Amino acid sequence: MSQYLYDLFSWLMSKISGLLPFKLAVNPSEKVIREQLRTHSVATNNQPLQDLIVDIISHLPSLDEFGEHHDQEAHHHQHHPNVMEMIPHLFEGTFKEAVDFCKNNDQLLFVYLHSPGHDDSYEFIQHVFCRKEFIEFVNANFVVFASSIKSSEGFAVSNQIQATSFPFLAILMGSKVYWKMDGLSELMTSSQQSGIHLIDALLTQLISEHERLDAQLVIQRNEKQMREFERRAREEQDRAYEESLRIDREKEEKRLQIEREKERALNQFKLKLFENETKRNEIRQNLVFYSNEPNYKNIKLKLPNGTETQNKFSLHLTFGDLHRFIHAYSGSWQPSRFSKLETDYELTLNSFPKRQIPFDDSQSLASIEGKALLIYVRESEHDEDEQFALQHSL
Repeated sequence: MSQYLYDLFSWLMSKISGLLPFKLAVNPSEKVIREQLRTHSVATNNQPLQDLIVDIISHLPSLDEFGEHHDQEAHHHQHHPNVMEMIPHLFEGTFKEAVDFCKNNDQLLFVYLHSPGHDDSYEFIQHVFCRKEFIEFVNANFVVFASSIKSSEGFAVSNQIQATSFPFLAILMGSKVYWKMDGLSELMTSSQQSGIHLIDALLTQLISEHERLDAQLVIQRNEKQMREFERRAREEQDRAYEESLRIDREKEEKRLQIEREKERALNQFKLKLFENETKRNEIRQNLVFYSNEPNYKNIKLKLPNGTETQNKFSLHLTFGDLHRFIHAYSGSWQPSRFSKLETDYELTLNSFPKRQIPFDDSQSLASIEGKALLIYVRESEHDEDEQFALQHSL
């Protein structure tokens, strides 16, 4: 209900003001301004900045006069103009954050310090600060920081950059003040002497100062870009160098691994030869194949090279012992030094039917029928072992 009455009152006031020979100031109320600030999420966490915006907009001229300097069409299509279009875009952080932001982004900082209740302050915001041409210029060329000297932030900034009169303006590049305006007196004098409006006199100074400082910013940007280019080039070189080192390390690790594998294979090969030779010597020294018993097996062995050998074997000897005899044999034929006792000999009994005699110590020769036996001996081939031994001069 209260909103309806407010809208009705506003409509009546607009009709009445159109009939009057003079203009009424019908600026947005503080409530409307703060609602728009919330709607646009402006200065949400910065109450002093909200209060400053409210103070500035509430002291603007009537909306009709304000419309002469802003979009007339927008004014006729909405009851109150968008408050965000009535002032420059203001930086919402602290002064230090604004300075750091400009440093990091190679931008100029425009500072406005507002003194509430000071006549010159409201003169300035009405005829300069909230004029469309001023807003467009500073928005396009500066980061704008504004603060009231009634706030702790504004008071601290005024001391830091030595503001003595208000309204106070300054242009900073980095943390250094390159241009400032203490109060309106000098600007008004310049405006009167030149016969130009206050805003034109100020814009002339700002344009000149911006051109001068922007040239320095261009140099800074170029130097920064060059440093960044050199930094990236160094990083790229470092990455390439590290990649080269990584590849070299991988090659060296692979080479060492191959060498270790070769050495391990060679040691295993030598160990196999040693074990085979040791086993042969043990057989020759310790195993007796016949002890003049009356009962024995007379076995003729057909060796792999085609030669034959015939020997007497005690009946208690096992199939495994017959393999041992062949493994340690030294005569018209010698077994390969690479043959393993347990796996590399194939013994075939020439009987009907033919049967294999495996390496087995659980079966004795007595289990084979007949006193005279013919056994064919085959040996596994060792071409790879022969080649390996040849390569390593073994």
